[in-house]
Amino acid sequence: MRKKYGNLIIIFSILVTLALWLFVKPTRNISLLSQYSELLASIALVGFALINFISTRSKILDKIFHGIDKSYIYHRYLSISVLVILLIHDLTISIGKRIGKMGGIKVHYDKVGALMGSLSLYLFVILIITAIVAKKLNYERWKNIHKLMIVAYAFGIYHYYFTSDYAVFSFTGFAAWMNIINLIGIMSAFYSIFLYEKVAFKYDFTVKNLNFVADGTLEITGATVGRSMDFKPGQFAFIKTKDNKNKFPSHPFTISEAPKDGEIQFTIKGLGDHTKDLFKTLKTGDKFSAEGPHGKFDYREGGKNQIWIAGGIGVTPFRSFMQSDVPEDYSIDFFYAFNDDKEGAYTDELEKLAVGNGVKLHLVNSKKQGFLTVDKIGRFIKTKEPLDVYFCGPKPMRDALISQFENSDFVIKEFHYEHFQFK
Repeated sequence: MRKKYGNLIIIFSILVTLALWLFVKPTRNISLLSQYSELLASIALVGFALINFISTRSKILDKIFHGIDKSYIYHRYLSISVLVILLIHDLTISIGKRIGKMGGIKVHYDKVGALMGSLSLYLFVILIITAIVAKKLNYERWKNIHKLMIVAYAFGIYHYYFTSDYAVFSFTGFAAWMNIINLIGIMSAFYSIFLYEKVAFKYDFTVKNLNFVADGTLEITGATVGRSMDFKPGQFAFIKTKDNKNKFPSHPFTISEAPKDGEIQFTIKGLGDHTKDLFKTLKTGDKFSAEGPHGKFDYREGGKNQIWIAGGIGVTPFRSFMQSDVPEDYSIDFFYAFNDDKEGAYTDELEKLAVGNGVKLHLVNSKKQGFLTVDKIGRFIKTKEPLDVYFCGPKPMRDALISQFENSDFVIKEFHYEHFQFK
């Protein structure tokens, strides 16, 4: 059974903030609306601390969110939610001050602190909206935009400590809680932006073999240098080259081979500028490093009756599964769809593996047989038993199959897949 603690941690953090706030009073007389507005600002800081912590890519995120890939979904929606909270805070704090003036309350005003708050808000609005709408930016440019968040966050922290109407350095539970939250947020932001790329890539490899396994698809086999990475079939890692000539920044890729002592393997499709350039420059003997492993894409967590579906380069985790010997009591139909004969990776190897472990393999050449659909899957699977579906492939293909399964006679327990959009 999956254990997801992400929602619980987010809700718990907000409730603790609210509960502790109820037991403190502002240091000066302010309107009730202003008090609630500052509570909203505190909740926004809690949200930013969580966002920054997710950005560290800590392995604990795999346990909290059942996969670091899923933590970035929370990252996205937390960012949107915090932006909305900040806009409400900005509106209500202004109204609250006017109400205070009308009631004869002297309004405290720190010009620098107020300026920092405004700069923080405007910069957050620009950056978050840019990050949301700029999905088609390449990964490296998106990361550079994300790094600017620390500037807006720093303005926001300054604004909190120099304009808050609560005793931020007192011995109250609320002050202590917020100081801990802000410390986590600051340390997480600093680590993710300035330290992650330097210290997180602890596993080093030397390229010992390069092999094009399909049109535009390169298999990279690395020999371990020093410590080995312990991983499970289906997991992924972030890799980057260590040679200046390649200039390949960190990207996530599924580990395409089952665990093997002394080596690791990644199979990469040349879809972007960086991967295409890597194909031209990478040579045997070059060095690369990895950070991970990550992910919870594991068929052993599902039921005994399963459907595996791979599209294109999405074959890699299933190849790793099959190399690790699937237990005999599992009933699995594996559908591997690819554009044409040139783009079908590992087809011969998969046919041999299928004979050895009982997985029923169905190769779908889209050029000859058309796109894979649930109707076509139904020609081979007649069971009315509940099924777990494991999918890895392009998002449009995934969305189409999910919709088709929903309108079919199949009883689907869960449709498992990983979210490889780390932005």
